[in-house]
Amino acid sequence: MVPSEPPAGPVPADAPSTAPAGHGPDHPWETCVWPFVAFMALGALEPTPSGGGLAASLGIPYSAYPAVYAVRLAVTLGLVAWRWPGLCRWLGRPSWWPALVGLGLVVPWVVLAMLQREAGWAGAVGERAAFDPFEAWGEGSATTMAYLVLRGLGLVVVVPLVEELFLRGFLMRYVVDESFWRVPFGTLTATAAGVCAAYAVLSHPAEAVAALAWFGIVTGIAVSTRRPIDCVLAHAATNLALGAWVLASGDWWLV
Repeated sequence: MVPSEPPAGPVPADAPSTAPAGHGPDHPWETCVWPFVAFMALGALEPTPSGGGLAASLGIPYSAYPAVYAVRLAVTLGLVAWRWPGLCRWLGRPSWWPALVGLGLVVPWVVLAMLQREAGWAGAVGERAAFDPFEAWGEGSATTMAYLVLRGLGLVVVVPLVEELFLRGFLMRYVVDESFWRVPFGTLTATAAGVCAAYAVLSHPAEAVAALAWFGIVTGIAVSTRRPIDCVLAHAATNLALGAWVLASGDWWLV
């Protein structure tokens, strides 16, 4: 899912350049933390429909959202590409079922998010851009199609990868051992479970109930298979289905 607040962690000067085989990944801080931090920091520049936040203070109009989002993706993908060979080895081979679970999880996500919105629990914190290209440029516009490709790349590829690297690759292992690259992926302690729940609620305030359930289930996938790629694919599958729902329903507030 798409986070709206950037948790951050300190980067020690003595972080290793490589990680032990079987744990890792290679260059753990650059791989698991920096892409997410860049993605969230640049997200603060994105304008919202209400016109508040840092974007408003810098004079960035709502119409500039696609351009800001494009820069956000380009910088993040550059950081991922920088460490891609080692990351690709660490992600592992996928299991057959997590992506199917991810597809199914879109149903409770949408239903619970709608119920929370109808109950008035969403509030203004973590407001999404909710940019509707059909309203901005029309259905037959080449600009609309280009934007949909860009937004789909972010939703289905970039967000699942960088968020899973940060949350389950870094944060949930960091609370077990500050040298998190030494902790096997999928290790779950009470503290790690609590951190995951807190992250889910704080990073998705408008869908807190849905996020609490969704992140818990995907953590179960991590514990079950111990393969980072399975969490990424489950996340990507949910986001793909969510994108399809938004296109069919026009509920752009979900993204």
